[in-house]
This record gives sequence, C-alpha cells and structure tokens, in this order.
Amino acid sequence: MHLDTVSSIVEALVATYTTGLEYYTKWQQRKWRENHYQTTSRDKICTGSADALSTSLKLSSRKIRETFDSGADILGDGFVTGDETCRETLRGGLECLQVHIYALYKATRIENGSLELFEAIRVSEGVRISCLAALADQYKRVAVGRLLPHVLPGSQQRRPKLTLTICEEDTAEQRNDGADDDEAAEDARIVRAGSSKSPYTQSEPPSPPLTPKLISDDLQSTCTSATSGSGYGLRPKNSVFSMFCPEAMKYQVNPQKTMPKDRDCRCGYEWNGAHTENQDSLTVNEGFQITPRFLGKSHCEGGFGCVLCTSSGRTEVYAKVEDLRHHINASHTKWQMLHDRDMAGR
Repeated sequence: MHLDTVSSIVEALVATYTTGLEYYTKWQQRKWRENHYQTTSRDKICTGSADALSTSLKLSSRKIRETFDSGADILGDGFVTGDETCRETLRGGLECLQVHIYALYKATRIENGSLELFEAIRVSEGVRISCLAALADQYKRVAVGRLLPHVLPGSQQRRPKLTLTICEEDTAEQRNDGADDDEAAEDARIVRAGSSKSPYTQSEPPSPPLTPKLISDDLQSTCTSATSGSGYGLRPKNSVFSMFCPEAMKYQVNPQKTMPKDRDCRCGYEWNGAHTENQDSLTVNEGFQITPRFLGKSHCEGGFGCVLCTSSGRTEVYAKVEDLRHHINASHTKWQMLHDRDMAGR
C-alpha cells in the first residue's frame, strides 16, 4: 500500500488496530484454554474479555476513522490528500503501532508467549492521541479563512481523570538503595510512561472491570490511602488490586522480576524477613509451599491479601502468614495452586 495520502495512512492505521485486536483475542483464548482443564459445558468457549487493551484497540480504530471521515466530509480532497506535516506524524504512529502489533502476533505463535500489556496499552493510547491531534491540526490549516467549524468534530480529547505517576525522586532513591540494573531500568520505563513529558501522554484510559461486590468502605470512598510515608499518595479503589502495595503489584504483573535481597519494600515490608523462614507455616495442602516471592507479591497494608482470590474480584486481609495458609487450605484447590509459579513443590 502506498502511504502517500492521509486517507491511505488512516486505512493502514485502522487495519493495524483491527489486526492487533484479532491477535490479542487469539492470545486470550489460548490462555483461557490453558487455564481451564475442566468445564461444565463443552459449548463454553472464551471469546476474549473486554479488558483495557482490547477496549483501547477498538476505541482507537473507531475514533481515528470517525475523525478522518468528519474532516473529509467537510473539506473534501484537500483533507483526504493532506499535507506532509500530517502525513509524517501519521506514518510515525503507524510504524510504532506495527512494531507492537507484531509482538502480539509473535505471542500468538509461541507456546507460553507472554505480553507486555502495560506497554501495549500505552502505545495504543499514544498513537491514537498523536493521530487525532495531527488530523485536527491539519483541519485547522486547511480550513483557515473559511466559514467552517473551528474544531474538527471527533478530535476532542478529554483530560485523564487520574494518572498514576511515580516521581523521579522516589525512583532515584530506590536506585541508590542498591536495586539491581534490571529493576532500575523497569522503574525508569514506568516513570517515562507516567511522566507528563512523555510523547504518548495518556488520554482517557479504558476502565478496568468492575469489582463484583462492593465492600463496606467502598461505599464511603473511591480511593484508598497508601501507607504513610511510602510516597504513593492516593490510589484508585475500583478493583481488588487496589488493596495490594504498588511494589507487590510489580511482582504480580511481571513473573520474571526477581526479589530484592538487601533492602525492604518502601512501605516497610521485609521481603526476606523471619516470616519467610518458618517451614511449618509455609506448607499447604498437596505438598505445595508458599514461597517468599508469593508472600512478597501478596503483601498489603495490615498483612497479606490472597492473589489466588483476585480472579473472583475480592480478597480478605490476613494479618499473619499462618492465617493466609489456613485460608488457602480451606478455599483453594491444587489446580489453582498449580497455576501459580510462586507455589513451590509442584
């Protein structure tokens, strides 16, 4: 396809977003089949859940198409062909998007292929924002001096209601505390993604799935405070994951991330404290054993949550490791423990 007009580049962008959604849906279906050995009905098939990435891919494709069509209807061929300034921006967004959609494709072809979902969402949102801004700017240039609407319909972008930002000072402090190079690099990527200086400033991120049942204090507040002095401030209380320490969440979303050996969590949790050494309190049913990494990714204010419960949308807080062990023995099967790589003894 010759990308010498705005219309041809928009067609390529829409096709790339659509293809990415197809690849991601296939990846979701394969993960669903891997995690469901038994079902009550053979007709029950996963068709892909409407999570943040799939919502972003759908929304971006539709918004770019609608905005371009609005400009073409108003200005005609001058907008369809476009100018080099707009075409260059759109081509840059297309190239960036294609690189990450190819990563989706590879994940569908490789057994146990993993995805960097946060990065994929960031790029999907960023490309949409830059493309809509380029189309809106071109509209202003072509429409100058004419009796036309001042703003291209469909190009308006609302400001984000909440942006998660980890300040650079906190990140620098963490590096000076002896964090390894891999951890420092990951923190730097998070800072760049959340920073207002990023070329891909997040617009209106798709909302996460609603928690099935509200707990009592959810009715009083939509935010939960992080541990005093931790530097995280307020965090949204719209899902079960809001209860976990932000540092613990890093180990939930990145199974390859290694536990630090010579420092504590910024909230004060001891990654390798005495509670990780009592073999009796760490052994659960079927010969499985709770590892220090499992405890690390489960810690929260007041004790531990149960990461095995997160799929149900709710988990209680267990003050001691012994309490968490009793809960796992009473509420979870060996199949659930088998799917958590941080349960030893499989």
